[in-house]
Amino acid sequence: MQNFNCAWPMRLQLLINQFFDMDLVKVYNLGVGGTNSGVASNMVKYWMYPTELAKVGPDVVVNSYSTNDSLPPWDLKDDPNADLATAVLDQARNGLQQFIRAALTSNRCRVPPLVVHVDDYLGPQQDSLLGEMSYNTAMRQLAKWYDTFAISYGEVVRDISWLEGDSTFFNKNDVHFSNWAHQTIAWSIGFASLELLSTFCDDEFARAVYNFTSTAEHNMIPNNHLYLPPPLTRELLRKDVEEKHAEALISAQESYVAMGCSNKTAGDDDNELEDRSPCIVSWIATPGGYGAPQISHFMDRHSKNSGVPIRGWKTENQLAEGWGNKIGWVATQSDEQQR
Repeated sequence: MQNFNCAWPMRLQLLINQFFDMDLVKVYNLGVGGTNSGVASNMVKYWMYPTELAKVGPDVVVNSYSTNDSLPPWDLKDDPNADLATAVLDQARNGLQQFIRAALTSNRCRVPPLVVHVDDYLGPQQDSLLGEMSYNTAMRQLAKWYDTFAISYGEVVRDISWLEGDSTFFNKNDVHFSNWAHQTIAWSIGFASLELLSTFCDDEFARAVYNFTSTAEHNMIPNNHLYLPPPLTRELLRKDVEEKHAEALISAQESYVAMGCSNKTAGDDDNELEDRSPCIVSWIATPGGYGAPQISHFMDRHSKNSGVPIRGWKTENQLAEGWGNKIGWVATQSDEQQR
């Protein structure tokens, strides 16, 4: 949907604020058409937020790249022997896991944002129904592994869309859907959020009344927000997972000490407005936005203003996966050559 004010993120903001009768949330729609979770990971990693949001960072990060993450690899689409269901499952797991790990470590010593996965994909990009549900499978696996929040609009309307042929919420000929689908996605997320809030309150009540503490909390490093479980891959074996978990705990503790997290207080967190991007300048070239000449002009202007010459870099156009122009700023010389 070209009009961001009509897409489901804005509808979700209106729904929540009207429900609570106050401006409780502000939703920033940072989706980039024609991209996937890989681009979203870089946006989170390099703190590519609007100025207002970049000062404090998001409380909640929503990934809704299910449609593009469900696109079968181009080199397999025409192969009659290819297992597209497995290929998309692995592709979705890898891309989504990269995003989760970037988001959960984006706040350094502070409490990480709540990571929410929204599966709004129903098809059609391959014939196999299992393949069409591969993203949903990967999303649920990772949500359990990383203790994140997964919501599936597809699960809400899949029966009436697929089994009964209702086209209200599903376009049989295109991955893009109508305003009814956008509104239903907003409702689905709103309902799931209320359910999450209710469950959280129940858990907090149980802690207070019964002094309940989970086994996971006993084993975790106190106040360490840097811990991540070992990556969930095909190479991770059951016999090794306990050792990998211990290694992850040690790594988190070392990072916790090296970054001085133990010296930071809640007050420090509230006032920490530092730029967390490791780059002087970072951007995403959206389709129809920045082209190669605009990028070159932008970098030349920055070089003149900063007095730092740019050598060994240029813009590059690449036709990726046969259909999308990907424009990047790439190195043409090694560090040694530039010295």
